[in-house]
Amino acid sequence: MPVASWLWVELHDLFETDDGSLPEVCVDYTDPEAMARGYVLLRKRAHKVLPENASFWSVAENREQSLDSVSNAAALVVSREAEAFHVVFQGIQSHGVTLPDLGVFVFPDQLALDYRMGPPWGPAKVEAFFDLLSELADFDPHTSLSLEEGVLTEVVARFQAAWRRWIEEHAA
Repeated sequence: MPVASWLWVELHDLFETDDGSLPEVCVDYTDPEAMARGYVLLRKRAHKVLPENASFWSVAENREQSLDSVSNAAALVVSREAEAFHVVFQGIQSHGVTLPDLGVFVFPDQLALDYRMGPPWGPAKVEAFFDLLSELADFDPHTSLSLEEGVLTEVVARFQAAWRRWIEEHAA
């Protein structure tokens, strides 16, 4: 069975039907600098940032600042010079596949990626999403993935098992 097929079979319910929720996949870093590098990867891959005037709260400046006014707003979150923030990236490319919009919460040690479930997702896009997650995890050898709080234990276990299998099958 091709990789996309088993992955879709295992996790399609987390992607295919829009139930109005915005599920999160959390990339948890032990190295906060790795989180900042992960943010840069997402930002560079995105075709567009929403809202167009996306901003963050600068603790150092005591005011809102445009994301475009600094080279890496996530690095400022790591250094506590900025508050955690959320932005939406459109058109992120992963292995030649354009992913549906991804929201990104930037915390000092975590990138929480949220997405709208529904028809834009399918086997190839879920596989490309896992490729992207793998790239984000590669910045820190101790990175782990989790789902947001409140998800059923069985669903989390199924996601974790699929992630472990994905990593095993894609190990260099």
